[in-house]
Amino acid sequence: MSELLRTVIAVDKSLEAGAVANATAIVMGQLARVDARIYADDVRDGDGMHHAGIRFNTVVLSGRTSHLLQLAESARAEGLAPVVFTTRGQALSNSFDDYRAMVEEASSGELGICAVGVVGEDAGIRALTKRFSVYKG
Repeated sequence: MSELLRTVIAVDKSLEAGAVANATAIVMGQLARVDARIYADDVRDGDGMHHAGIRFNTVVLSGRTSHLLQLAESARAEGLAPVVFTTRGQALSNSFDDYRAMVEEASSGELGICAVGVVGEDAGIRALTKRFSVYKG
């Protein structure tokens, strides 16, 4: 039997719906690069159309800004590889070099984290995220 994983993306509860969609898409993309277990290989229907091959539950949660950094730090302390995205990153458009330079010169807390993604064993992820609520848009 395979392990039961859970993917969570927690967002700042003050974000507008469009900013939530943007941040969660970006974080999920990077999480999939960090942890190949998230998606299955090629999944197609009878017509040959590609489908998202998500293997485990993926949940979007919301919470306080201060809790986002705590989640990222706690996940790292547990040996997980959280992915964060920031409000400063959202302000840049098609400026990856500027984004990279900005991130490399600052600490996580200075960048205004607006989303944190983490994947891991289901019970452990639930314990890390118990202070967050399901995002309701």
